[in-house]
Amino acid sequence: MNAFEWFSAKTIYKHCIVNGGDERFVFEERIVLIQALDAEDAIKRGEAEAVEYCKKNPGVSYLNFIEVYFLQEESVSSGTEIYSGLRESKLSEKEYISHFYDTGNEIRQKTR
Repeated sequence: MNAFEWFSAKTIYKHCIVNGGDERFVFEERIVLIQALDAEDAIKRGEAEAVEYCKKNPGVSYLNFIEVYFLQEESVSSGTEIYSGLRESKLSEKEYISHFYDTGNEIRQKTR
């Protein structure tokens, strides 16, 4: 019998928000920890988790996008890398951040 290993699963969702007669859409990226036998099993379990997330949150739909990342460490603790993505780009550092992560449309949790 194979041992379970840790994976992170990144999934993407669309929230439909209706306020009065206005409808707007917000996209969400979530990364959750999954214990699975291998990457294929992690994908199945991650997709099942995504479906459950949508059931618990009316107006949220799963966009059928998942990336799994194998965690090298044997146990999860503070500082464990749970996701890493690489993207080649000719943008400058400032342009890269502005283009992909600081477009002005983000909804962020406020800190104290």
